[in-house]
Amino acid sequence: MTLPIRNGRIRLSQGQIFWREVGQGVPIVLLHDTWSDGGEWLAVVDLLAEQYHCLMPDLLGFGESERPRLHYSVALEVDCLAEWLEALRLRRVSLVGVGVGAWVAASFALKHEEKVDGLVLLAPEGVKVVGAEQRWRGGRSLLSRVPLARWLLNLVAPVAKLLGWRSVLKLQERVRLWRRSPAASQILFNRRPVEIQAEYIGGASSGSTGTHGQHLSWLKAPLLLLQGDAESSLIAAQIRAYTDAPRAQVQTLPGQDLLQTAPDTVARSIHAFMRNNIRSNG
Repeated sequence: MTLPIRNGRIRLSQGQIFWREVGQGVPIVLLHDTWSDGGEWLAVVDLLAEQYHCLMPDLLGFGESERPRLHYSVALEVDCLAEWLEALRLRRVSLVGVGVGAWVAASFALKHEEKVDGLVLLAPEGVKVVGAEQRWRGGRSLLSRVPLARWLLNLVAPVAKLLGWRSVLKLQERVRLWRRSPAASQILFNRRPVEIQAEYIGGASSGSTGTHGQHLSWLKAPLLLLQGDAESSLIAAQIRAYTDAPRAQVQTLPGQDLLQTAPDTVARSIHAFMRNNIRSNG
């Protein structure tokens, strides 16, 4: 039986945060993907809410949360998450994240280790791996204020449609998505390279640490990485980088884009992780 979803809004120092929550018990905070919002977790929490208190915030600048004109960064989102949890009097939580949400979750766990019982991450951003720099350069050029690359892409698009060049059309649609998500675009692309790299928390070739001098090798919380067996090489590399965390384990599941294609499998994995790692600590 599906439990009713409760919606909440609260004004923090940087802006208003919107969230969904359902269930009771041990709290799990689920942080959404780069180009999405907290609603993408609804199919997962439908299978968790009878045993856990599930909270799904829209990060500041995303979804139904306020979108103030700020310089968006992972550090900003971590600070907002900390303030939000404090306002809700949630002293310890488990964090689940995907994409940029995973980056925020891991960064939060490094900065506030006393508040995090465990982490479950999918397709996690926030590490320097082969392919990430190429993606950054492509995204930055396509989102530049001098829109030469976008102009060329739009010029080619009608021909691509006639000739069935799916890769060009897919890229055009991706740019539209990026432009509808200014906070995500700024976090991933529209910042100086040195600032983005300063927020990285690992990577086999980075040799650097995050904003507060933190690194995945210092992450104390138990960490489960969920990986589809058909994921892209970039996502596979990101997951490998996260195994630098001392208590990391990888679970490989059939398919790709697991949150979208296999929410029931993701929910079962989260539940097993909570049962084996969190409640045994309590």
